Amino acid sequence: MADEDTLDGLADPRGNGVLHAVALGSAFALALGGIGAAAWRIGIARPEPPVATTAATLAGDRTQGALEPMDPFIANLGDEDGHRYLKATIQVEFYDPIIPPEFHQRLPQARDMLLTLFSSKSFADVRSPQGKAVLREEIVNRLNTVLAEDAVKAVYFTEFIVQ
Repeated sequence: MADEDTLDGLADPRGNGVLHAVALGSAFALALGGIGAAAWRIGIARPEPPVATTAATLAGDRTQGALEPMDPFIANLGDEDGHRYLKATIQVEFYDPIIPPEFHQRLPQARDMLLTLFSSKSFADVRSPQGKAVLREEIVNRLNTVLAEDAVKAVYFTEFIVQ
């Protein structure tokens, strides 16, 4: 028994090497993790995003028009019961890379024409993808009418809610 008590108090010389190796390996893994996190944080080793090809690029159109967001539109739809409304947010794309200055000058007239257009539509007119495509074309035509030139290339819905 006395031998067992003396053995418990003494450290095993072989265990020290293993303990040191585990501590050293843990410190090494922690350092690599920290370096990896720092590299990710500053952008090293991030893959480059793929270049998107659009129909305009494939068609050879190298100039991209300016995009201008408009404030959201909320309008009652022209349904019989009058209880449905539309909320739409759009972005306007122009042919030129610079937004025509008359767009901002004529913004009240453009919003009025679009609100009138939205309120003339019924739920059945705007619920299908084809209906939304027709609405996009009508918006482009009305905006070009307000600007008195063919400046608007397309419009994109960034929010479209009918309730």
